[in-house]
Amino acid sequence: MASEAFTLAPSEVIELEPVYNNVITPSESMKKEFLNLSATALQRYQLKFNVLTTANKDVLLAHFKAQSGGYYPFSWTSVPAYIEAGANITGRWVDGSLSITPIGYKRWTCSVIMEKST
Repeated sequence: MASEAFTLAPSEVIELEPVYNNVITPSESMKKEFLNLSATALQRYQLKFNVLTTANKDVLLAHFKAQSGGYYPFSWTSVPAYIEAGANITGRWVDGSLSITPIGYKRWTCSVIMEKST
């Protein structure tokens, strides 16, 4: 299901290093050749959920699956509001970034990375 809004509030949001679309290749003169494919860096956020119930963990997992991992974009209102002033952000999940760990009976800690769509 495409464009499904994400509504779970994370315990913590970490702004990650921007990803620049640079290609660096060696040349025959033994110097590196640099090519920037896009002037706009990709902004990424790690969303951490410290204690989730099984029901909320299932909501997170179902949303990740519904978006086919990083295929479909979705909207998310940033929480806490200091990330882009509480703006409505359109993004995609980063494939391979979802981590779900049990921490007790029917309690989970989860982490996932979201990439802002440009």
